[in-house]
Amino acid sequence: MTNPQMTSPETTASAPESRDILIIGGGIAGCALALFLAKAGLPARVFEAYPDVRGIGGGLQIAPNGLAVLDQLGLADALAARGTACERSSFRDRHGRSLGGMANRRPGSPGRPAVMLARATLQELLHDTGIARGVRIEHGKRLAGFEDDGDGVTARFEDGTTARGALLVGADGLHSRVRRILLPDGPEPTYTGLTGTGGWTPRAAFAKAGLTDPGAMTLFFGAGAFIGCTLAERDEASGGMWWTSLARDRPLDARNRGEAAESIGLDQIIAAGDGWNPMVRQILGATTEMIAPVDIFDIASLPRWCQGRAVLVGDAAHAVAPHSGQGASMALEDAITLARLLRDGRPAEWPGRLAAFEHERRDRVERIVAFSRKIGALKRRGPFGTWLQNNLMRLFLSLRAPDFSWVQDHRIVW
Repeated sequence: MTNPQMTSPETTASAPESRDILIIGGGIAGCALALFLAKAGLPARVFEAYPDVRGIGGGLQIAPNGLAVLDQLGLADALAARGTACERSSFRDRHGRSLGGMANRRPGSPGRPAVMLARATLQELLHDTGIARGVRIEHGKRLAGFEDDGDGVTARFEDGTTARGALLVGADGLHSRVRRILLPDGPEPTYTGLTGTGGWTPRAAFAKAGLTDPGAMTLFFGAGAFIGCTLAERDEASGGMWWTSLARDRPLDARNRGEAAESIGLDQIIAAGDGWNPMVRQILGATTEMIAPVDIFDIASLPRWCQGRAVLVGDAAHAVAPHSGQGASMALEDAITLARLLRDGRPAEWPGRLAAFEHERRDRVERIVAFSRKIGALKRRGPFGTWLQNNLMRLFLSLRAPDFSWVQDHRIVW
């Protein structure tokens, strides 16, 4: 049955009447794509549902592969100056006893080390750079539907306005409106059984807790509980970051989401780790700002990412849980890949380039989604499973650190 909100007749070989590329969503994927399109000399218009994108979200990691993409926009230096390089990982049990450690990259790996910082720092830099470079970004534009007539795409917004373009890109995140229109019977995002929260602390709290290596991420594993912490922003007052994943049978619903933001407090988080240890309690006790709880979903695979003149990118196509630290970097890789393919094709060829984009990206991102889900499962084990996991981790790290070069050393040339 045809979706009444979208029609997609056979695509013609003629050039579209408008060369504008309509990007639905002004987050990381959408703004990065717009910047690469501008670099290619292609006109892009970004439509963001929210009136402002500033100050949103907690912290994140930009992995070496993501920084390599930002380098090609001239933005990696600015991000590295705002955040903290993360070069090592240290693993501990709930008592604070060491399970081992490892370098986050192989010796001689290309590029920069991963950077930890606030999500808002990356988002705002991409957004503001886009505006400075002439990208049209319109806020308060929530998509109602779109029509693909073969010669172009018309987007309709809830405020009654429309926009016409050659292509429509769904960069509108986990709960993508574009995805629901493209795939009305497609799979929904899957709840992973974990709800994340965290907080910001003064940088000095880490030294007081005995975590004195500024380039290390420390990960504590308890029975069915987990806490990670690292230095992030350079701001002395709130440059430390911690995060945790709490196991839940079901995601928060609209009714109790606000209640959870109030009820998931430090006492509950400490209790989840059976009291944790003085290092963790020192970090949590120095919290200056809590991060609202967020249910962790992913999308293992979709039947397709594109149809006609519409395509999905970033979390809209392949939401990845945060455990691998690759969500932002996957969005950035999508942006440079799609822009490069469009740059290298004539407008009449663009619909076919969308399929080429899906073909080029699908295997890699689905492998990373599965990898991240596997890491997340380590955070839900019971007492015996955690004991076994910790002892195996201690053994494996003493023999040979895992090799993540397939994730981090991937490079896409503009």
